[in-house]
Amino acid sequence: MKRRKHTAELKTKVVLELIKEVKSQAEICRENAIHTNLLNKWREQFLQRVNLIFSNDGQRKDNLEKEKAKLEQIIGKQAIEIDFLKRGLRIF
Repeated sequence: MKRRKHTAELKTKVVLELIKEVKSQAEICRENAIHTNLLNKWREQFLQRVNLIFSNDGQRKDNLEKEKAKLEQIIGKQAIEIDFLKRGLRIF
């Protein structure tokens, strides 16, 4: 039997329904054809990682992207310089 893969959107929707107590755990599990243990696992993962939403991770990712772009630009310049120097050596 193959494992089913659930999307992040479904997991979020289901866990929020559980936390908000919109429906009972049994109703949520029945409607989405998931086991209660799986729902509890998702809820625990959600609660453990919810503090990351308000941390500086978003800024850190932006800074990493900027740094990556800067380094790629430097690598490009160095590749051009190396190519130029190789051509110069061939001439001499």
